[in-house]
Amino acid sequence: MNTYDKIRSAVGKVVDSGAHLNAASATETIAKKLGLSESMVQYTHIELRNAVYEPEFKKIPYKDRVLFLPHCSRNLKVCKATSNGEGIECKHCGGCGIDKAKKMAEELGYKKVFVVPGGSMVKKLLVKYEPKASVGVCCFDEAQLAFDMLKGTGIIPQVAMLLQDGCKDTMINLPLLEQKLNLADQSIIEKQGRKVKSENSKQNKVKNIKKRKS
Repeated sequence: MNTYDKIRSAVGKVVDSGAHLNAASATETIAKKLGLSESMVQYTHIELRNAVYEPEFKKIPYKDRVLFLPHCSRNLKVCKATSNGEGIECKHCGGCGIDKAKKMAEELGYKKVFVVPGGSMVKKLLVKYEPKASVGVCCFDEAQLAFDMLKGTGIIPQVAMLLQDGCKDTMINLPLLEQKLNLADQSIIEKQGRKVKSENSKQNKVKNIKKRKS
């Protein structure tokens, strides 16, 4: 197992134990046991907080979730994004991870995907669109603020920490984000499958009608 797998396994055992979870102390225990670096300690802390919300998050349909991506992940040398009043609008130039991240969420049927500069914009968008769950990609400090901000709002959070943080050229952990986006109970997955089949069937019918007319 790699370090990420070891951390997830340790987090799972802590959560499954049913004991009252104190993220800070549990993180310290896991860090000492696995000999983690500072960045991995932060990742562990966030995964513990994620784990608290995961059971409820998995019950929320994709259509009632939103995704927040950090604008600092843009590749400014090639980025063609424009401001739209709700952050920036990705033009899918393929120059950074935002392109793939946005597509992943949209293909699952997420309600909205936003590329934003930070917390104040996030608050406004949450009030405006009223999602039932939110996935955020951010650094450790922003993740801590996000969990605290959403406490008591009824919005269920999950966070995918950046692989590389900073003020610019940050890097999205796409495999981790994909895992978070796809978290869902079997009933949600089955409903999503039926919806896709229904939409494909409708599209095929339209194509057949057009063929007959031509």
